[in-house]
Amino acid sequence: MKLKLILALLLIVQWAHAAELSTITLDGGITLNVSKFISNRWLPHSFYDQAMSSLPALYPDYVIYAKRRQGRLGQIIYSLICYKETSKSAQVTISGTAVSGHSAWSFQTSVPEKTFGTALLTVMEAVTRFPAGN
Repeated sequence: MKLKLILALLLIVQWAHAAELSTITLDGGITLNVSKFISNRWLPHSFYDQAMSSLPALYPDYVIYAKRRQGRLGQIIYSLICYKETSKSAQVTISGTAVSGHSAWSFQTSVPEKTFGTALLTVMEAVTRFPAGN
């Protein structure tokens, strides 16, 4: 239990000290918020674990559209959670982390439910263009 708390605190501190914050406009007018920070060995699956344990408390009526604890796109390793805050929400949040070498990014956007499939593909294509780190 102590180890989980320490890991959660380390992640919060690391995400709070993001080196770069940027907004990228993608095809279809999707606005992707990206934060770059130094990678650690617990990413990206720690992001996923934290999100999955936090969602029920934050949004008791949430709906998962897609999730991936760890996937790979070329040299990028990523995790991903796509959800609606309630079953009646019109927006789907696409949120995740990506890691390459010593670089890591968190990314997030919200899109209308009717465009979710295309938007997810567009976001993942953008993730593949994050610069490979050493």
